[in-house]
Amino acid sequence: MTFSIARAAMLGLSLVLFAPAGFAQESAVPFDMSGERPAGDRTPEAGGNEPVVTTMPEKKAPPADAAVRRYIIPAASLLLGGEVDSQSFPIYLTKAQASVATAIHLGYSNAVVVAPESSNLTVVVNDVSVGSVPIQSPEGTKDIRFDLPAGLLRPGVNRVTIAVAQRHRTDCTIRSTYDLWTAVDPARTYLAVPRETDGRLLTADDIAAIGVGPEGRTRFTMVVPEMGQPAAASALMRLGQGLALMAKMPNQTFDVVETLPKTAGPGDLTVLVGTADDLSPLLPDLPATARSSAISTFVDTPSADRKVFVVSGPDWPSIEAAVEGIVSPVDRPPGVNREALSVRQRNASEMPLVTGEALLTFASLGVRTSEFGGRRFRAGFDIGIPSDFYAGAYGEATLLLDAAYSAEVLPGSHVDVYVNGSIASTVPITSRNGGIFRHLPIRVTMRHLRPGPNRIDLEAVLMTRADTVCAPGATALAEPRFALFDSSEFRLPRFARIAQLPNLAALSGTGFPYNGQADPAALYLDRLDGDTLSAAATFLGKLAVSSGRAIRVRPETSALAISGRDAILVGTISQLPPLVLGQAHIAAESASAWGAPASGGSQQGATQEAFAEWQSRVRGGSWRGQISALESWLQATFDISFSSLSLLPGAETPVAPDEKARFLVAQGDNPEETATWTVLTAPSGAALKAGMDDLAQDVRWQQLDGYASLAGEDAGALDTRAAARTRFVTTQPWSFANLRLIAANWLSSNILAYAAIFCVLSILLGIATSGLLRRFGRSS
Repeated sequence: MTFSIARAAMLGLSLVLFAPAGFAQESAVPFDMSGERPAGDRTPEAGGNEPVVTTMPEKKAPPADAAVRRYIIPAASLLLGGEVDSQSFPIYLTKAQASVATAIHLGYSNAVVVAPESSNLTVVVNDVSVGSVPIQSPEGTKDIRFDLPAGLLRPGVNRVTIAVAQRHRTDCTIRSTYDLWTAVDPARTYLAVPRETDGRLLTADDIAAIGVGPEGRTRFTMVVPEMGQPAAASALMRLGQGLALMAKMPNQTFDVVETLPKTAGPGDLTVLVGTADDLSPLLPDLPATARSSAISTFVDTPSADRKVFVVSGPDWPSIEAAVEGIVSPVDRPPGVNREALSVRQRNASEMPLVTGEALLTFASLGVRTSEFGGRRFRAGFDIGIPSDFYAGAYGEATLLLDAAYSAEVLPGSHVDVYVNGSIASTVPITSRNGGIFRHLPIRVTMRHLRPGPNRIDLEAVLMTRADTVCAPGATALAEPRFALFDSSEFRLPRFARIAQLPNLAALSGTGFPYNGQADPAALYLDRLDGDTLSAAATFLGKLAVSSGRAIRVRPETSALAISGRDAILVGTISQLPPLVLGQAHIAAESASAWGAPASGGSQQGATQEAFAEWQSRVRGGSWRGQISALESWLQATFDISFSSLSLLPGAETPVAPDEKARFLVAQGDNPEETATWTVLTAPSGAALKAGMDDLAQDVRWQQLDGYASLAGEDAGALDTRAAARTRFVTTQPWSFANLRLIAANWLSSNILAYAAIFCVLSILLGIATSGLLRRFGRSS
């Protein structure tokens, strides 16, 4: 027996020592956990198409390589959630970049509950799938490289789509689908372009290829040695809008400085503006023609590590002519209507601008036919709404749904429609034997629509008996339960069109009221320094992209000289005249109190808390408390507030920014109520620039609303103040049909006025009927 054991041991040892290397490697891992094994541990077969995968537990950028990175995601973060989700991004490439880009890199991590054996991440470029991998990176960020086929990329706009299909490891409930997520790191997601042939920007047309940085931002650094000259402000504001229209990226900011920065990273463009005498010390290679005529071209920097864009000439009038030559090709002439909002502002698909009655198919909106075997399906599209949209109180759109669901879907399932994140309609599924919807009408309230881009999502929540049992492997079943067809349609009725002011939502959505005016708007800057010029250039750049055209402005040295024109006023709050603060509904005491050292701030806060506590005590048992409770009940039950029960609108409450606010945008009328003034202000110049840079991010910009919006130091939502009193502005020719729709929406918003008019008309009808009966009726 001892001899047999010894011989067996020697045999096992010899197998280990003399076995092939591949046999030893496979023996180290006794079995594969159905995809749980990290992809970085698998060696692709020779000649295969598998992507190269590396795992990096720590979330830091990979080491520098010999390629220039063209970042793809125009946002600071990207989270793909639910069982199915995707995002598309446009990336503009020059001819040289498109011809030499070889690979696309992507870094991602995911929730630990995502099952890798039934979940995958797919990258699609220009409608061609370049690769798909299992989602299996719960412990750190994983970097993947997909090689691109030759000729796939093209000069101009390219569409990159990142899509995920995710399933839960063990849970089959609807609630569990909200725990599924995959986070894509924008700093690790990029196109690799060889450094020696990176196709650097060479002409003005190449400015569209500036792209974004690792945090999803685009920055223009405008070097102006003589920024204090009044003549420079007009040229800078016009040039900034032209550059913004060329790039059309969602998170664009401008920095106005006096000296040339030493370096510029991805998504940065350095622009030098000034006369030839001013720029010669900064650029030894400045073309000699700049001393005799206007130029706009790329020039090498003294270090020769990059090129900068130069706009120069012998004097400022010639520089303004050069700026006009840059802006004119990308500007939209006055009176020319546009049919779509910017396709590069949010995603890579068209966003139609709906100006009236319209019928749009899902196929035209970028929603494709899909089959789904999970529990919660979601798909959506974007549409644009004009600035004079006036149908939020009564209007309803209709979604004509073409879909199907299998027999295993139980009653209690439902289809929901969301408008800008708010639920607008719900349709229950009641059949037990499956069914097909053919143009099923789903009425969608339009109260959540706003001027500019709007997001409409359709979500199907599907419950089955198999999910109730949740047997092992049930989460990975791929049998389709639900299908959405691209023949579905979204129908918008004819809606009232009349603009309202103040309205910061229309300002951020379409640039109203500055987007359609023929005369230049007044631009008041409290000082011509870097912070103020940067904030103004960033704001006007955002307006240009929102309105689809460059806004003409005329700088003014005095706020009191604006008179009856539309105006934009930028400056610290202490430097703005009291008249401007009053017209913009900003409390006068804020000029000295906002940003001042809070010597008695804690005592003031304690006093306010004590006052609020006593107010709640007193109201709790008094008639005021009962009225407050009644108002809350009416709001929750019938969506009726006391403000809608008043015949005359109340006055706007003056805005008094607290110590948490650092930036304020307010809008109001001029003293004659014939023009609109928009005020951008902050306690200091540094806060003014930082606040505008933060507001320029697309997520924050789309939150502007009401007559005032305040931004705090944190990244929370803007504090918006709804306008109580608005001024109507005619934007369309007078017609009975439009007047009828305007009256319908106004009466729906003013219930008490509607009731009073109804009572008066009823009384008049009664009097008229009584008179007719007395005159023509029988006496008996």
